[in-house]
Amino acid sequence: MMQHLDMALLSAFVERWRPDTNTFHMPFGEISILLHDVHHILRIPVDGQLMGDEASQDTLKSDMGGLVRLSVDAQVGGKWKSKWYDNGAMHAEGLLVRGGELKIKEMEVQCYLFVLLGSTLFVDKSRDRLRPAINLFLKDHRRLADYAWGAGALAYLYRQLGVATRAGSKGLCGCLTLLQAWIYEYFPLFRPSQLPQSPDAPRASSWISPRLPGGDEARQRLVRYRQLLDELSADDVTWTPYGRDGHTDIPRSLYTGPIRFSDIAEGYDPSRCLRQFGYRQIIPAAMTVPHDQYRPASGSSYIVFWDPWVNQLWDNVAARRLELDFASRPCEHPSEIVEEYVDWFLTRSHPRITHPTDGEPQPRPLLVHQVSYDFLLFFQISKTFVIYSNIDFYFYS
Repeated sequence: MMQHLDMALLSAFVERWRPDTNTFHMPFGEISILLHDVHHILRIPVDGQLMGDEASQDTLKSDMGGLVRLSVDAQVGGKWKSKWYDNGAMHAEGLLVRGGELKIKEMEVQCYLFVLLGSTLFVDKSRDRLRPAINLFLKDHRRLADYAWGAGALAYLYRQLGVATRAGSKGLCGCLTLLQAWIYEYFPLFRPSQLPQSPDAPRASSWISPRLPGGDEARQRLVRYRQLLDELSADDVTWTPYGRDGHTDIPRSLYTGPIRFSDIAEGYDPSRCLRQFGYRQIIPAAMTVPHDQYRPASGSSYIVFWDPWVNQLWDNVAARRLELDFASRPCEHPSEIVEEYVDWFLTRSHPRITHPTDGEPQPRPLLVHQVSYDFLLFFQISKTFVIYSNIDFYFYS
């Protein structure tokens, strides 16, 4: 899929991503990638055990050494870093270990899944490096089906979108197939051709993504995409692309709280995107917030820290499930909102990315009561970065 990714389109959406809410801020409000989107687009499980296992660097090195027949001391010289392992080393050193035939076959499967998942759901910017943490969930093949792989992939993508909003970031990683297919599902304006597909097939496989040129043409597309997104209204969005009941078979999509992949945890709040469930959008309640966060301009020290007890929220899904009928009501038109929502949103967001020309209405200014100084939003306006201080988590409540 890398050859078919429209990086200009993805960049235009990254500019509208808000890491504190994990939603895209559009002129008409918030919209995001939800767990039932992951289910329909990729057809991987979003329910199951939370992927919250962590391990020390020494443990990860030892596990990797078993896969590639290298001692811990030999895994240096570019093969090993704290967050990734060089995929090329696996091919150069071989994927098997010495042992009985059964053990070799098990290791073959483990290595194959490690490379597969590292090349699809948990992609690194280099496109040829793999996160050793993936191996934590592959050591026992009997437990493979127990994990919520879709929730882990979404948490990882949320984090990479947040890192990509930093001024010093030069790329985007994560499951970009999911992101691009999600854009196609919700925004008809950007859709390519589509093939007929069976109801149970991953919807991502039905889109015929064209190979688009880069360079100056990509930059021109980016400018055009920005303008189109600035002009979008709620009526231009397909709010329920899988049908008005597309979420009913995915109860986990209404979960509210953090989702995880190993050491990465990100907040997930469907109450900010009720229109994606076919319900009228109301002013959302307060979010479950992390214990601490640090999002510098460079992105290299990007940290969001959650207390260990938040893992229990995933297991208590009954208590953490958003009750749609209690929160809102089904709407006749998918883009319906309460009257107060627009004023609430405009005092907490910036509705446009491109610089308005003379004669166009100016966007409403941000109403800043409580500023989080460690979180800055960057908008590229007329080739100049203008920095806005974003509102703290608690101000969104």
